[in-house]
Amino acid sequence: MELAVVLLLLGAFLLFFKLLAVVFKGVFFVFSIPFIVLGSVFAVVLLILFIPLAVVAGVLTVALAPLFVLGSLLPLALMVMGLYLVIKK
Repeated sequence: MELAVVLLLLGAFLLFFKLLAVVFKGVFFVFSIPFIVLGSVFAVVLLILFIPLAVVAGVLTVALAPLFVLGSLLPLALMVMGLYLVIKK
């Protein structure tokens, strides 16, 4: 009989703490809704601001990439030009 009472009390405590956890989880969710909305608004604003910047950066990269590749050949081009000027004299 005592074992049944102890098990019943343990079950009641378990049910009580489960309900308490559900209530706390619900309260935490309700308090976090404004922050979720605010974070979503900031994310959309930043996305709207950064998409044009990303497009401009992509276009500039495509336009200027050949110059960067040819820029590494600049010392060789200067040496060839100097050699040409020396041979020309």
